[in-house]
Amino acid sequence: MAGAAVVAATFAATPFLLPDVSTRLGVDIGVTGLLSVAQVGSFAAASFFAGRLFRPRRRLHYGSLILVAIAAVGSALATDFGLLIVMRVIAGLGMGTITWIAWADATRFSRGLGDVAAVAPVTAAVASPILGWLVETGGYPLVFVSVGVVALLAMLLPVDFGDLPRIGRNVSGSRSNRVLLTALAVLSVGGSAVFIFTAAAAQEIHGLSPVTVSWALSLNAIAGVAATRRKARVRTAAIWLLVTALSALTVGVVGSSVVFFLALTLWGFAFWMAVPAVLSLLAAHSKTPSERMGDAQAAMAAGRVFGPIVGGLALGAGQFARLSAVGATIILAAAVIVAVVEWHRVSAAPTGREN
Repeated sequence: MAGAAVVAATFAATPFLLPDVSTRLGVDIGVTGLLSVAQVGSFAAASFFAGRLFRPRRRLHYGSLILVAIAAVGSALATDFGLLIVMRVIAGLGMGTITWIAWADATRFSRGLGDVAAVAPVTAAVASPILGWLVETGGYPLVFVSVGVVALLAMLLPVDFGDLPRIGRNVSGSRSNRVLLTALAVLSVGGSAVFIFTAAAAQEIHGLSPVTVSWALSLNAIAGVAATRRKARVRTAAIWLLVTALSALTVGVVGSSVVFFLALTLWGFAFWMAVPAVLSLLAAHSKTPSERMGDAQAAMAAGRVFGPIVGGLALGAGQFARLSAVGATIILAAAVIVAVVEWHRVSAAPTGREN
């Protein structure tokens, strides 16, 4: 969970970093989204392949934390945008491995998925005000150094992964599970397309400072924590995805800072009500509960690779309303996909033909 917190803090920092990187390195704000593309791209690859190549072990866990720390220091020292992208690719490899280990280990415990799901919003809630202050104080270099220090501190905690298997190619043939993985990828495309530019939107539309934006993101995270403490109800997943889509639409369309805060808060609650429910749907039709956890993280990471690209194209010259509309439409598509799977499983269950 400490390792997952390091990953969550790194991702939470991204919306704060992009405006500062744009200013310091002279890169267009839309282009800075490539940092997220690079970081999440290697994250997706690591999440997918780690479970097929390795078993969760302490050496792998600690080695991944060291890799994240090295990449963080390298990012802090980078004065060239290309080099910064390379460092984020390296960081993503370590982060993806850490995340796969955390989610796979969570399946050993009755409330494990909820506990690990809570790590991201808890970390974001605590870290967001700190990240906003760090950006205003020392810019992106200070943020990356801080992330590197936290990664090294996480190595002080002992870990025990029990007897988790190496998944290899031994996965369920459930067709509906593959559809759910697609839905998670689509959700991440739409969500990250909007979320990655929320700080820029808040500064441009509402004139909010990085610290003020950090409090809005903290509310988003706190609401997510509250959601992960509730039991995931698989038949409500599509409904909560619909609420997520409406929240994403409101963020960039309604020109009110109060509504901006409220929409981000609702977004955090709805998103973290939906994702554990979809993961439970995956686990219900897997050979082992941990079987598809790495695939799920890889699918969502793959979505976050394309999300900033889609967001950058939709954003154009500050068209935040258009960006929100595009992102919300994509999230709505994910909600429809999940609803179809839920309906299919319920309708096919009496005959025993569900797959």
